[in-house]
Amino acid sequence: MASTHLAILGGGTMARAIVEGGTLAGALDPDALIVAEPDSGRRAMFPRAAGSIGEAMSWLIANEPEAGAGQVLLAFKPQSLAQAGVELRAALHAPGRIVLSLLAGASTQRIRAAVGDSARVVRIMPNTPARIGRAMTAISPGAGTRQGDDEFAIELFQSLGRIVRIDETLMDAFTALAGSGPAYVFYLAQGMEAAARSLGFSQDQARLIVSETMAGAGLLLAEEPRDAAALREAVTSKGGTTQAATDVLDRASVMESIIEAVTAARDRGRELGRG
Repeated sequence: MASTHLAILGGGTMARAIVEGGTLAGALDPDALIVAEPDSGRRAMFPRAAGSIGEAMSWLIANEPEAGAGQVLLAFKPQSLAQAGVELRAALHAPGRIVLSLLAGASTQRIRAAVGDSARVVRIMPNTPARIGRAMTAISPGAGTRQGDDEFAIELFQSLGRIVRIDETLMDAFTALAGSGPAYVFYLAQGMEAAARSLGFSQDQARLIVSETMAGAGLLLAEEPRDAAALREAVTSKGGTTQAATDVLDRASVMESIIEAVTAARDRGRELGRG
């Protein structure tokens, strides 16, 4: 799998995390990789980069071991799909090429319509902790795929954290939970840091206290067999300080608001998917 040739179209933060993490883990071979990115500053961050999709695809076609063996990873903004699809469609000479997509909200049918009906599209949604090898990624083989078309994607994204294979109908919900999820955690951290400063801690102390508390709690949640509700109850003594805090959250309907927020993110993903 490490020798699978790959053209990554888009050189943003997630592309960098994939290249750095995948290379370090041995899931990517730098000699079998090219990134298409119009920004020259971003191109300099990759071992091999091209200024256009056409140039990157020409390199892939010239260097893959057999026609169509190389894969393409879409890592640009979803709004760019129509424009990029025109250029990519012209470059997808080999029939049946596997196309991996990170485009939030874009169904595999929509991607296939944009890049060409012969493409075998695997939809993928990682989140930003990929930068530190702690991603949670969903993988969903979609339009035109065959058995085993997601093998390379599975190996690559396992090198960046944990994966789950899901039906594509759940991808917008997964994006709302895990794709957007780090922002919800950072939102809570922002509030906790503000509270810490208002209670007399310095900014550095607030950052340390909150970040380590959240990191430790996250690891405990990942490793404990008990669910989040049970772990919360274990910390909450009746009539104690924690209950005083959670009572305020309950009165403000925070739990219900979280469910409403995640659902709103899911619905927005569906809207974006319709173009």
